[in-house]
Amino acid sequence: MKNQPIYLVALLFASIALFASPESQAQQTNISTTLILASSEEGGIDPALKSYEGNLNRLFKYKSYKLQNRSGAKLSLPGESSINLGSGYKLNLTAQAGSRGKIRLSVRWTDGRRTLINTTINMSKGVPTILGGPSAPSQNGNLILALVAR
Repeated sequence: MKNQPIYLVALLFASIALFASPESQAQQTNISTTLILASSEEGGIDPALKSYEGNLNRLFKYKSYKLQNRSGAKLSLPGESSINLGSGYKLNLTAQAGSRGKIRLSVRWTDGRRTLINTTINMSKGVPTILGGPSAPSQNGNLILALVAR
């Protein structure tokens, strides 16, 4: 009976270790967003977008790409979040852990009045996903959204 307090302390530490283990904690991811204005007017690529230049030139045929907004959100897997992109645009995100370490992300892009894009993508961490978005007539171009999970 003299060893009973030692057993209780050992049991307490084992319980704490079990609940603090990585397997028992929810997975999380950071989603970064980059809103881009693409235009047929001369202007080249904004230096802040150089990391996306290859993807943009491969996917689109615009002459100018300008950074409009950068933002991000931290999501649990599974989890939900929203991101204000500025100029009345908003993203609603729903994330789940996918197979082989991928992230399954449902994206709903709205302009306050209507849904512009509603899609689900499978993302690999660190690999950009580029979504062509709506026209931006007041800015003489189209919007493009780059999403990266980290």
